[in-house]
Amino acid sequence: MFRFNHPKEAAKLREKRKSGLLSSFSLSMTDLSKSCENLSAVMLYNPGLFPVKGPICLRLEFERQQREELEKLESKRKQIEEMEEKQKSDKAELVRMQQEVESQRKETEIVQLQIRKQEESLKQRSVHIESRLKDLLAEREKFEEERLREQQEIELQKKKQQEEIFARVKEELQRLQELNHNEKVEKMQIFRELEKLKKEKDEQYLKLELEKKRLEEQEREQVLLVAHLEEQLREKQVMIELLKRGDVQRLEEERRNLEEIRESFLKVKEARSEGDESHEELEKAQCDFVEFKRKQLEQLAILEKDLIQQMDHLEKEIADEKRAMETLKFADEECLNLKRDDENSMDGILKAEEVDKMKPVEYRLQSKIRQLEYLKSNHLPALLEEKQRASEVLDRGLLGLDNTLYQIEKEIEEKEERLAQYRASTNQLQQLQETFEFTANVARQEGKVRKKEKEILESREKQQREALEQAVAKLERRHFALQRRSTIDFEIEEQKQKLATLNNSCGEQAGLQASLEAEQKALEQDRERLDHEIQQLKQKIYGGDGAQKGNHGILDERVSHSTSPASPTKAQAPAAPLVDDRINAFIEQEVQRRLQNIHHKAEDNHVSVSWSSESFKDNERHNNSTVQRKLKYERMVCRSLGANPDDLKDPIKISIPRYVLCGQGKDEHYEFEIKITVLDETWTVFRRYSRFRELHRTLKLKYPEVSSGCHFRIPSKEALWKQG
Repeated sequence: MFRFNHPKEAAKLREKRKSGLLSSFSLSMTDLSKSCENLSAVMLYNPGLFPVKGPICLRLEFERQQREELEKLESKRKQIEEMEEKQKSDKAELVRMQQEVESQRKETEIVQLQIRKQEESLKQRSVHIESRLKDLLAEREKFEEERLREQQEIELQKKKQQEEIFARVKEELQRLQELNHNEKVEKMQIFRELEKLKKEKDEQYLKLELEKKRLEEQEREQVLLVAHLEEQLREKQVMIELLKRGDVQRLEEERRNLEEIRESFLKVKEARSEGDESHEELEKAQCDFVEFKRKQLEQLAILEKDLIQQMDHLEKEIADEKRAMETLKFADEECLNLKRDDENSMDGILKAEEVDKMKPVEYRLQSKIRQLEYLKSNHLPALLEEKQRASEVLDRGLLGLDNTLYQIEKEIEEKEERLAQYRASTNQLQQLQETFEFTANVARQEGKVRKKEKEILESREKQQREALEQAVAKLERRHFALQRRSTIDFEIEEQKQKLATLNNSCGEQAGLQASLEAEQKALEQDRERLDHEIQQLKQKIYGGDGAQKGNHGILDERVSHSTSPASPTKAQAPAAPLVDDRINAFIEQEVQRRLQNIHHKAEDNHVSVSWSSESFKDNERHNNSTVQRKLKYERMVCRSLGANPDDLKDPIKISIPRYVLCGQGKDEHYEFEIKITVLDETWTVFRRYSRFRELHRTLKLKYPEVSSGCHFRIPSKEALWKQG
């Protein structure tokens, strides 16, 4: 309770409390006690202090403390709310992470299920292939039975058709001779075109080599010119540095000292002419001149010692350079002899390279020799002469005033002349520097021009090489088409078998058989010769390209280095869609080969039996279809990887074991892991689905069968997810 000494104020306060005016302040005993703790007892009970304003101050103080308490409570409440919100957000994040983990687990289970389905489909496919092979074997047995039955029918009808067969054999022989003649004409035309291509390639190669040699010579001359100018510039710089190190600063200082001494002597002379001669000034000027000469003599002695050491150092360097040059010449001669024994055609290039290596060494040696000669003939004698004059002045003492002034004037003129020589040398150095920069700029511009000419030559060479390769490929296609189109070999074999089965082995039949054999041998020789010529031309082209690329590498090593390796996966990409075709082709080819072996054995057992007309037509149709199938399978097999047939059962394996999440934010995407196994080699690549579409589009442009075949349809994204 507050106690007031003034009874009126206490009565007013009691009335206010009863009327409830103080209830808005939420007064309590605790708050009142806290608010009154800092009040002094003197202030509360002293009736002289604050007689009227005391209760108002207490109320204001109480209100201020109340506001502070409310502000603290409000800040605590806000902190509690913030902590509750943070706890709620953490809880929501935890729930979200749990949901993500659960979704990933479900996706993993789905992927594992898809992998099991893929394995089951692969097993079903292998079972399907085995069943298909069994069906083919059963069909082969059935075909053998039909073949035996047909052969029995053929044996009954062969005797009736001997004359008709003989006439047909003659007609076939004439037709084969005409075809052989046409084929020879076309082969001769191909030979002539090959020779023409060889000549054109040799001429183009010689022209390009001459252009390259010319550019190399120009580049070498320009480099030597720039090196020569640079050596001259360096030599001039060394000369100026020699002069500057020894003389320039000393000359400037001596000239200033001499001018001061001359001024002193001139003052003494003027005073003497006026009759006011001062012996002290004269003695002081003479002492300064003698002291100057003494210091000059000491400096000259030090400079002479340094100059002699520098000359000795230069002589040692010249001797070392000469020994190194002799050693380099001897090593270069040995290397040149070894290379001349290996390659006589590279002598000129090797000699030019060795000369280019020796010239900078010779330039350095000549520069040092000229520096030594300059020091011996010019610098050292001038230094000795100046030293001798200084010593003579110190030995004989000073002459008269006029003679001393004349001597000082003469020395000042000499020093100004030497400084003028240094300035002239500096100007020459600047001019030489400008000439060198201009020449270097011209060399750079010419280097750019030569580089552009080299690029033009390389592009022209590339165009010529591509044109030549296209021409050779065109000739190969013509030759290949000629081989595919011509069935002379098979028909000759057929006619030989027919002639061998004829009973009447007359002279005409023997002549026909001999002519058939001769035609066949000539045809085989022509084909072998044509293949050999084409292979030689291809080797020559690729060999020339390799040599030219090697020369380009030697020339371009001075300028830049550039390489670009190819990815191994690109070479194997088009082979993947051909797996089923190759497997089917191999199985059917094996079946046909065994059927043909059985057929040949049956024909050898029944050579003496005559043929009939209908059986002959059937055999002819069968042989033609066999030849066509064989050609078809040869075309298909030639596109294979060239592996062992036993390995072609399942040569290419492609699997998509998993997919991974890559990137962040807007760039977040999935990439599929693709494992490609070809025989005993395995690649692993990561690709987006868009890359599959790009690959499919590229394959459609490059290979026509991709856009038409059913095996080359790009899978949908859902199917790829299932495989993954």
